Amino acid sequence: MKERRNEFDLIRAVSTLAIVLFHYSYAFVQYDVGGDPIYFMMHANGTWGALFVSLFFMLSGSSLYYNWNDRMTSFTGKGGILDFYKKRFLSIFPMFYIGWVICYIMTVISFNGLKNWGGPYSKLFLTLFGVDGYFLYRGLNYYLIGEWFLGAIIMLYVLYPLLQWCMKKIPVIATVIIVLLFALNISRQYLPFMSGYNAWIQISDNINIITCLLSFWTGILLGKTGRSIIKSFTAIPCLVLGLVIMIFPMPVSTMILSPLLAVCFYICLSFLSVILDKKLKKRKAYDKTVGFVSRYSYPIFLVHHVTIQKMITLFSGREMNFAASIGYFFVTLAAILLIAFILSKLTDLILKLPKTLRSA
Repeated sequence: MKERRNEFDLIRAVSTLAIVLFHYSYAFVQYDVGGDPIYFMMHANGTWGALFVSLFFMLSGSSLYYNWNDRMTSFTGKGGILDFYKKRFLSIFPMFYIGWVICYIMTVISFNGLKNWGGPYSKLFLTLFGVDGYFLYRGLNYYLIGEWFLGAIIMLYVLYPLLQWCMKKIPVIATVIIVLLFALNISRQYLPFMSGYNAWIQISDNINIITCLLSFWTGILLGKTGRSIIKSFTAIPCLVLGLVIMIFPMPVSTMILSPLLAVCFYICLSFLSVILDKKLKKRKAYDKTVGFVSRYSYPIFLVHHVTIQKMITLFSGREMNFAASIGYFFVTLAAILLIAFILSKLTDLILKLPKTLRSA
């Protein structure tokens, strides 16, 4: 039995809440809400959204490597590659499909019965594989729930067995290749021989799967080090460097600074979690709060965007001051947590239904 890594829960909870707050802030701009609302959008060298998505990818790579590096020794059987894919599928797609169907019905009703509002039904294949949000930049499809990073994380999960093999067999070579691909991607606009690629790949650089892969691979590297890197002699420099990046504008691409800042957050939050594990004697409230957000982070990601849109629409074209926007954030967050909890329990109930019917 592996030791529980409480720092994973803290990083996941902080990333989840920060991404929700980022999209909540963006909704005020999107729906033309004036006044002085909260604006959790930008730090000195990039967006908070890009930072915490990068942090989430790092956490995914780190936690997967921690849990699977000594289990995935075969193609079939328990702990094999097929078992990995089965567990990933069951953790992602049933809840995604159920949430999507509910949102689809609501959308059809709001469109007065129009069922093919997303274009040809062939585009439903993107939804079937959970990548409709990721490929929305290629044109309208049936994206309704989740975010673009759901498609990205699914693609990274597909690659994970190969990445784990690379980490065990050729870690240096793999790291060099991924870094070179990343460097090529962020400089592609200035390279004439990349013109054909640039014309087809129109997705933002921070969403590009190569950028996501760099963060995911960095997380695997961090996972390989275990807790050996979570020390005061690493956390303090990371804290200082993180503050510098967040406060002082730098003549460096945000594509480089965002994952660097995410590493700082990863190490600082991990160090904080280790300290709290030692210092907190009565940690029931802490464990319940952090544990709840961490445990339901996936359904929160699925429902938060559509919930925020519905909540902010009520104030479209009106004004809201800073204090009111903070208060309304907690109201919106409570709605998101409730809907996420219900979706999770509904999914569990539906998945257990066949077994219940067979035993009846």
